[in-house]
Order: sequence, then structure tokens, then C-alpha cells
Amino acid sequence: MKVVQQTIASFGSPIWIEPLERSYGLGAVIARWRHINGRVGISTADAIRVCLSLSTGQQVRHAERDRALSTQILAGDVKVLRAGIPTETTVEGDADVVQIFIQPESLGQITSDTLTGMLVAPTSGELTRAVVQLFVAARHDDWKRRCAAEVRLRQVVRELLASPVDDASERARGGLPPMVIRRVEQLIAGAMNRSDSASPNLTELAATARVSINHFIRAFRCARGTTPHRFVMTRRCQLAMDLLRQPGLTVADVSDAAGYSSPAYFVASFRQRLGVTPGAYQRAVARKG
Repeated sequence: MKVVQQTIASFGSPIWIEPLERSYGLGAVIARWRHINGRVGISTADAIRVCLSLSTGQQVRHAERDRALSTQILAGDVKVLRAGIPTETTVEGDADVVQIFIQPESLGQITSDTLTGMLVAPTSGELTRAVVQLFVAARHDDWKRRCAAEVRLRQVVRELLASPVDDASERARGGLPPMVIRRVEQLIAGAMNRSDSASPNLTELAATARVSINHFIRAFRCARGTTPHRFVMTRRCQLAMDLLRQPGLTVADVSDAAGYSSPAYFVASFRQRLGVTPGAYQRAVARKG
């Protein structure tokens, strides 16, 4: 796929790259890059790109025609970039990224009918789960699980690309103002960065937004598509994913640093959310070749 070569030309050689399930021919490739800053210009992408961040801190900007998306990346964030659209992606900061390149033809006609939609497809917890499972299975050379994870990933991507364009302005009318959302998220992030600090409760979050608890729950779900509790749990899991990349930390160390009540609860929560254990994920990200 041409887009793979364009990415290599921009970011350098990946630390790991291989084709996916052979029954699809060369319909998909998975690779992992570590790089500092970079820019990749795609004249016309010949593949759908599913990008999983393994690290936190980089700023990423995707630009296409007169549209652009700029975002601060956290570990566990996943983006789907459509094929057939000239784009430019700029990355600032240290990045550790898994990219899966999928030929549109292998997903059926539906993807060809939606190329004029959003630059970046909507994401979901199911997408993150599928990508993490595929990455871990591939790194552990677990052929059976890898095939199952790839089939599931293709299903999720197909469904996301076929979904209607999300009207952010319509969603914002029933939610909280962006400035208030940022204030709430900063409060959550501040608590996450202090291992001795408990997660903010609903009373604190609603007070920060200056609305009642019931109004806050409804408005937050409208703005972020999830409940405040699930949002906090997602952020805690993302912090754990970032910590699991650090050498020398045990699962118990990560559980404590990420603010889980016990290692057993951490393992159960992580596995429920991502479909793999923290130990399996840690071994996958630690593997070099």
C-alpha cells in the first residue's frame, strides 16, 4: 500500500510491521512507530488508517481540504482516517503509535459510499477494545486470537464509516459549554495526576460546572456521549496504559499510581474495558522486535 510507504518516508522505519490475516491477501498491515515530531502528507490515501496511541502528550493535527482536527492525544486514543482523501497529519511531541492500514475494498461497498463524510470517523469503546486486542494478539504471536480480533476490528470500522456524520453543534445545544467541559476535564485530570487523590465525585463536578447534579449528568452525557463515571474510568484506564509502558513498574505499582482501589480490581476493570489483562498489554508494549 502506497500510504504505508509514505508514512515510512515521513516518520522513518517502524519498529515492527507485518501483514495481517493471510486470507485477506495484503488487505491490511499493522505497524508500530516511535518518533519525535513529524509530518506526513498523503496525496490520496489508498487505505483506511486506524491509529492507536500508546503514549500521552503529543499534539496531533489532521488537515483535509478546508477542514482540520487538532487534538491532544492520550494513551488509548484511537482515530480512524478515511481513505481516498488527501490529508496532512502533523505530530508534535514524543509519539508511540500503532497504525493499522486497511484496504477499503476488503470492507465492502459501504466504505466507498462514505468518503465524502468526515475527515475522521467517530470512535467508540468497541473500537479501542478491538484495536488493543489485535495489537496484543499480534505481539504475542497468538494466531487464533489475532484472526478473531482482526475480523472484529473490520466489523467495527465498517460500522463507524457507515454511521451518520455527527452534528457537533446540535449536540452542543443540549450539553455544557465547551469552556465548562474543559474545566470539568481539568479537574478530573488534576486528580488523576495525584496518586493520593480520589476521583472527583458528582457533587464536585457539578459544582465546577455550576449546575445541579441531575442537570450535570444529562448535559455531560449529551456533550461527551458517556456518563461522568464512565468518562472518569476511561481516563483512569488511559493513565494506566501510559504507565504500563514504563520499564520497571509492576502491575501492582501501576494500579496504585493510577488510583485503583486494589491490583485485583485494576486487573478486572482493565480486562473488562479492553479485553486483555494489564500484564498481557505490558508485555506487548515492552516487546522490541
